[in-house]
Amino acid sequence: MGIGKLSSLGIGSKVLNYDVIDKLKKADEQVMVAPIEKKMEANVEKQKALVEIKTLISNLKAPVSALTDYSTYTSRNSSVSGNAVKATVNPGIPVQNIKVEVEDLAQGDINEVATHFRSRDDAFSQANTKLHFYTNNKDYTVDIKAGMGLGDVAQAITDATDGNVLGIVMKTGGDKPYQLMLNSKNPGANSRIYFGTSVISHLSSDAPITLAAGGTDQATGKTTEDDFFIKVKDAQGQEVKIPITLNISTKTPVQNKNQALQEAIKKALEANPQTKPLLESGQLNVGLINDGKSLILNDKRGFSVEVGGAKAVELGFVKTTSSQDDLVKGTTGIPSGQIKGVVNFNGHAIDLSKITHSANSSDDNGKAIVNAINAISGLHALLGADGKLVLNSDSGELRIAGVGVAGKTAVSNLGLSEGLSQSYAKIHDLFGFKNLQRASDAKFTYNGATITRPTNEVNDVINGVSLTLLAKTDPGKPAIVSVTRDSKAIVDNIKAFVKAYNELIPKLDETTRYDPDTHIAGVFNGVGDIRTIRSSINNAIAFSITSAKGVDSLMKYGISLDEHGKMSLDEGRLTNAIETDPQAAQDFFYGSDVKSMGGKENHQDGIFIRLDKVLAGLVDGGNARLKLYEDSLEQDAKDLRKDKESAMEMLKTRYDTMAERFAAYDERISKANKSFDAVQMMIDQAAAKKN
Repeated sequence: MGIGKLSSLGIGSKVLNYDVIDKLKKADEQVMVAPIEKKMEANVEKQKALVEIKTLISNLKAPVSALTDYSTYTSRNSSVSGNAVKATVNPGIPVQNIKVEVEDLAQGDINEVATHFRSRDDAFSQANTKLHFYTNNKDYTVDIKAGMGLGDVAQAITDATDGNVLGIVMKTGGDKPYQLMLNSKNPGANSRIYFGTSVISHLSSDAPITLAAGGTDQATGKTTEDDFFIKVKDAQGQEVKIPITLNISTKTPVQNKNQALQEAIKKALEANPQTKPLLESGQLNVGLINDGKSLILNDKRGFSVEVGGAKAVELGFVKTTSSQDDLVKGTTGIPSGQIKGVVNFNGHAIDLSKITHSANSSDDNGKAIVNAINAISGLHALLGADGKLVLNSDSGELRIAGVGVAGKTAVSNLGLSEGLSQSYAKIHDLFGFKNLQRASDAKFTYNGATITRPTNEVNDVINGVSLTLLAKTDPGKPAIVSVTRDSKAIVDNIKAFVKAYNELIPKLDETTRYDPDTHIAGVFNGVGDIRTIRSSINNAIAFSITSAKGVDSLMKYGISLDEHGKMSLDEGRLTNAIETDPQAAQDFFYGSDVKSMGGKENHQDGIFIRLDKVLAGLVDGGNARLKLYEDSLEQDAKDLRKDKESAMEMLKTRYDTMAERFAAYDERISKANKSFDAVQMMIDQAAAKKN
């Protein structure tokens, strides 16, 4: 018991003991506590049943909500004939057949270096040199130091281009199995790698243009300048000047204008016997870059390329001469004072102590050294803006060597390094680049329209259609991309709806039933929030639309209820109804815009929009009906726990007090009994004496 026990309780009276108190307390508990506990048990049962019903409603709401999503009705399937194209389509794309003929796939540039090596660690070159190339609208220069290993050169190319051009060492077999490959990372014409030197146009005008060759005016005897010409070197290194003629009489898009100029230049190079072999062998290149907005003139050998003429700038050639890398550039400025030591430049000795003096400034020494080097035939020197030596050679090579310790120190003091340096043009045979695959754009027709793209992943021809070009199609046999409606999502969600409905309704019936014969009632019998759920749902699904085509109801789509309220689905009938008139199905399930008698357009919710609103009112948000009912059950549970605690506390207090009173009464009875026992003893003693 909760009350404190008095160990002697009942000893005196033999009646006022704890058995009596326990019996009295149990009787009071049956009256005061048991009804509360019964209510608590009923509350727990309701909360469990409510959780089940909410779960079943949520299960029903999931497919219903999916059927309120517009994209469910605009879902599309795509299929492609043949293996040349793969396609994906977004919802809402019009049902159609698209003809795609693939003429060319986009591909990247693949180039091999002619020189073979025994291992990855073999020295690529015995001289310092620079590899220069142009790709993706950017110039790159890679420094290759004498003795640099083949693998290191490959990595230097990759690093210099941030991975846009990949230097790869391939093991191809043979006595010298290793070979350097330079490949573009991405496909497309802009990814073509132009090795050597280049001149690039930046044309922006679509205006007409006429290019005529210069000559002598017969009327005036004056010599006229070519409107446009190019200068390149032939196979013997002799400069060749070639005038370019072209007549574009109307405004023409920049890309087309550049293409016409490209063809005119190629034609002129082919017509010249000194340059035709160079064009055919790929030593001279005329290409379109920057999506056709620019034209590039390239000499793969690294020789100078020049354009000129009165209209060169009009054609977009802001820079008319290809850039040439300096052969050697100092890393530090020239020191002041006297510089001691003898340095050989291509075998010509310069005694620095004789041309520099202790009082000389850095600039004085620089000028003296530049003059001394320029005095050597074929060598050219100057001081850069930063005061560092810049050295070049007509032969394309320069060997620097210090004589003795003082000479070697002098080389270092000048910011130079000993050894042989060679220009790309001098050493280009070491590279001997061979193009194995030329970077190019994808070219295809889309319903007859010719399109080019720098990638085989095409998603911008028509919004919502993505194509992957996989192979060329045979001439006259296009791939057919068929875009069809996808009714599977609708059918699958309606099947899920029917299943969830048939799981919910029996539970509602079970918890709200009342049997007049047995007087057995469900846990929610009499609870309006639960009893009205079934009727609310059934009212929503009884929705129908009457039109000129007839009446649209769930029965039209193969959904029916039997006499027991069980829902059934004829899937074949549903599928056929959707495919026969998809717009009618969408209007009935989702909704449509209808005009009132006055001509005003109003939106009419479809059956699943209506049902979704009913279900949302039951379970969505803090003010949902079942959420409020759940809150009330939780509050009732708290109140019942408090009522029980109060009743138990009151009973404890009552019977603690009763125990104390019993103890007091017991003590008095005990004393009385003791007094009575003493008197009885005296009586008994007196009676004994008389006897």
